[in-house]
Amino acid sequence: MGVMRGIGRLERELRTSRQMFRASFHAAAIGKAIISVAGLCIEVNTSFATMLGYRTGEMVGMHFSDFTHPHDIAADLHLFEGVMRGERDSYQMEKRYLCRDGAVLHVLLSATVVREEDGTPIQFISEIVDLSERRRVGLELQEANAKLRELVVRDHLTGLYNRRGFEEMLATPIGPAPVSLLLIDLDNFKRINDGLGHTAGDLVLCEVGKRLPLQVRDGDHVARVGGDEFGVILFDADHAEAEAVAERIVTELGSAFQLTGLQAFVGASVGVSCSGGRAATLREMMTQADQALYAAKGAGRGRWCFAT
Repeated sequence: MGVMRGIGRLERELRTSRQMFRASFHAAAIGKAIISVAGLCIEVNTSFATMLGYRTGEMVGMHFSDFTHPHDIAADLHLFEGVMRGERDSYQMEKRYLCRDGAVLHVLLSATVVREEDGTPIQFISEIVDLSERRRVGLELQEANAKLRELVVRDHLTGLYNRRGFEEMLATPIGPAPVSLLLIDLDNFKRINDGLGHTAGDLVLCEVGKRLPLQVRDGDHVARVGGDEFGVILFDADHAEAEAVAERIVTELGSAFQLTGLQAFVGASVGVSCSGGRAATLREMMTQADQALYAAKGAGRGRWCFAT
């Protein structure tokens, strides 16, 4: 009788344990699934099915690869097969699932194997945490940091890169492709600034900030590096391309500026330095361009000059 009572107690405890497992399995706020050694869903809870847009029973019999993003199947199978070979008892990975409507869901998967006493795998217990919110917050933080950085390296008046942004670009290594650097100084800015006031001067700078980017290609770097001095870095641009850009800049900035009912002529001088594929740094090229700019202004302004 004592033995029978002991067996009965063990059966009740086992039954209670199973009931507790099933209750926690189905009531869990995170996704849970029981997966066969063949990779098929034996049972999934409501949280997991809801994540992917299914009803609970619809997922039974599906292979986990059926709702795994194609680019993540190989990595998941590699870890799954490692468990089957006895190399580990569990694994964890971030992966993507495909929802029923085709949307992509980012999750954290934790899978643990249940084995026989001899080590033979019976099934897997998987837990799935939806990372969508964490990912959304992370992306928003990245965007906020990018916007903050833009504020740091952008000139508030012209919208071009500022001196700091230009200095950062000067640290870019020069490769075998030719690079050209232009320094631009406004010829008559001081006369306008002193004669018509700082408001007129700011209008001129804003207009220059609009005109300069139109003379270069997308991807070229345009900056306001000083009060009325601007810099341009042309990547993959040889002597001929730099000459064409310098000519356009002199012509464009030499045309009239409309300032609150009157016309003003500012003009610009440009100093140009080209790497020509030689071993040089952008900082060295800036020094050369500055010397060429000095020569252009000394030669009468309103012109461009190449560094020798």
